[in-house]
Amino acid sequence: MKRHWIILLLPFLLIISQAKGQNLEGIKIYVNPGHGGFDSNDRNVPVPPFALGDTAGFWESKSNLVKGLHLRSLLEAAGAEVIMSRTQNRSEDDRPLSAIAEEANANQVDFMISIHSNAFNSVTNYVLQLFHGWDNDPILPQSMDLAILFGQNLISNQTSSWTHSNPIIRGDKSFAPPDWNGYGVLRPLTVPGLISEGSFHDYIPETYRLLNREYKHLEAWHFYKAFLEFYAGGSDPKGKIAGFVKDNYRKVTEYYTTANSKDQWLPVNRAKITLQPGDLEYRTDSLNNGFFLFDNLEPGIYELTVEAEKYEPYTIDSVVVDANEVNYQLCYIEQDRSDPMQVLDYGPKPGPDGRVSAASAIEFHFNFEVDHESFEATFSIEPSTKGTFSFENQDRTAKFIPDAPLDTSTVYQVTLLKNVKHIGNLEMEDDFSFSFLTAAKNRLTVLNMYPRNGMENVYENTQIRLHFDGRLKNTELSNLIRLEDDLGNPVARTNVELNAFPGESGTYAFSPEGLAAGQTYKLTVDANLEDEEGLFLSENLEITFSVSEVETWSVPVVLDFEESALSWTADTLASENIIVGAGNRILRYSSNKLFGSYSYRLFYDFSGKQANLVVRPNQTLFTAKKGQFAGMYVWGNLSENKLVLLFEKQEVEYETFLCDIDFAGWQFKTTELNLPEENEEYRFSGFKIISAGTAFSNSGVIFLDNLLISDSLFTSSSIFEKKNQEMKIYPNPAKNLLTIELLEIQGEIPFQIIDLTGKIIQTGNIEFISGNAQVELNVDKNGLYIISLLGKTNQINGVFIKE
Repeated sequence: MKRHWIILLLPFLLIISQAKGQNLEGIKIYVNPGHGGFDSNDRNVPVPPFALGDTAGFWESKSNLVKGLHLRSLLEAAGAEVIMSRTQNRSEDDRPLSAIAEEANANQVDFMISIHSNAFNSVTNYVLQLFHGWDNDPILPQSMDLAILFGQNLISNQTSSWTHSNPIIRGDKSFAPPDWNGYGVLRPLTVPGLISEGSFHDYIPETYRLLNREYKHLEAWHFYKAFLEFYAGGSDPKGKIAGFVKDNYRKVTEYYTTANSKDQWLPVNRAKITLQPGDLEYRTDSLNNGFFLFDNLEPGIYELTVEAEKYEPYTIDSVVVDANEVNYQLCYIEQDRSDPMQVLDYGPKPGPDGRVSAASAIEFHFNFEVDHESFEATFSIEPSTKGTFSFENQDRTAKFIPDAPLDTSTVYQVTLLKNVKHIGNLEMEDDFSFSFLTAAKNRLTVLNMYPRNGMENVYENTQIRLHFDGRLKNTELSNLIRLEDDLGNPVARTNVELNAFPGESGTYAFSPEGLAAGQTYKLTVDANLEDEEGLFLSENLEITFSVSEVETWSVPVVLDFEESALSWTADTLASENIIVGAGNRILRYSSNKLFGSYSYRLFYDFSGKQANLVVRPNQTLFTAKKGQFAGMYVWGNLSENKLVLLFEKQEVEYETFLCDIDFAGWQFKTTELNLPEENEEYRFSGFKIISAGTAFSNSGVIFLDNLLISDSLFTSSSIFEKKNQEMKIYPNPAKNLLTIELLEIQGEIPFQIIDLTGKIIQTGNIEFISGNAQVELNVDKNGLYIISLLGKTNQINGVFIKE
């Protein structure tokens, strides 16, 4: 508001003092602006541009004080004597409620008003007046009489939106909780008084209004008007014009507003309102309320004009001002749409790799609200794509949403003809077009999983784990990824993990509860599973597996992981690319074990793809010989890292591969010890984890339990575990026949062929003769496939291309 306007109104205040000076002479009013001090007994609502705790923003104490000081000015100008509980906003001004009431009593005031605003749930806004006493039974009748007058005056303010059409008038003893016996500032009163909750300051549109000084002055004037009527039978000889300026088309989107209310329309900041005669001017502030007030007007007929940048001028003739009344002018103004339609921004736009997601929608952002029909008629995309249109941002954003993901690695051309127009009926000056290249994938893909389809010896205390090439969207995952027993009953899950690794890859894992040996279970992954990019799995995935008891053998346990005196350290010199610190260590652990009281929990934390961690015991634990077999229970995390046993003789260290950690939960893993000399004793010197260099390899934890040494093969285990087998596949790409080479394998082995969605395409058995077998392919589509040879406790995989 311009300062010269305030100076212009000072003579009018003097006229009020002279003309109404006798109205309230002899009346003594006590004004208590509630709270005080910007402290814990105050209430702050942080709304932009004010941060939490900013004293320039909204605080109830500050708001109440402005109302109280203005009310004092009005009352004193009318001849009343006014006593205030505070005139500043410091913590020391926040006096005890009983002391405020006693001061009002001691001064024998005619009335005490405690000025407040309320707060509840940020969606409520109404007028509440609390007098001393019970509903319809005040201790002093004047309290309820003035509460009714105050309530009627406050609710008449048309610039606010009220969630109750009438004021709430209650006795404090009825309204407060029973054990309160009313409210502290009213309980000791022996003079008439009340608490006025003029509005709800946590309802954000009201918060912004209460940041406007003149809006608070209007509330104070409504109190003043009630005092004039009640004590003097008088009225204010001047009138007012109050109102707001709002957009007639755009709505508020940044915060909640009451549905279908005046508050839904966007306030216009910095609008200029001019009033004639008198050439009076008011500028709305920049605080999202659009409020304006012309005060102390002589009764008569006025003309009001509203001007704002990029809006059409708005004029109201014959605005009638009456004495003692407020004429409310709620001005909804229209944008100036004399400029042509223009595209301000568009999408999708390529990322660092020059491509866009195949899940992208095509969108345009305009300078004005777009005409829907003309947009749909002038939009085209090549290659032709089916989809639907949507309009957002109050029609300033138009979108085309494809019905299915866009084709991979494809250049799309989008064109919008110049005939598209805004709601002011002006078109664009030129056609607008752009192109983009899509990414190399257009659906979510399962990279790895455990258990795999057809597994027969999954342990009861396993983990269900899935790895994806996109981070999963956290929506209804328990419905989209389901585990059921053979009767279709859902299996409860604990320790749920989602997207546990950084980067673009996603994970979902959980521990199933109550799995039973001998039972079959089905894991279903729904085709509607979606990643954060908006890509879907596209096809349902079903995995069936059977649960077995933990296998045991009558062979020596050389390391049971129970010894408390045994300690392990990370060998930083022998390790490569590890993050030194607490992230690489091995500790006894009691909550995830198979035997005894403890297992070992082994942490690793790598800093690169070419990395490994070596951990060593502080003492010699056992020795072993070439040709013996080692077996150990390992709780895997599907990291695909390699676990190696280390042996040492005469300061030379030898590595024996135990397993790829391509499983989750507990499994028993065996290997033949790859040691150089017959009949020589080799000292066990530790474990080594070698990074597989995948997105899931860099950090994690595995568990170890009971390490066994046997002179013979653990016969119930898969032959694939005898040593680190490497499958050779040729020709690759293959057309109809696939040859597989796997050394030392004889006999008939089950197999399955899986596509990249995890769907099983072909199953059967193949016979190995001298480590060679042939598979006749029954695969229709060309592409990349996985062939898995299925052992009892694990499997070995190979990848081939069908052409």
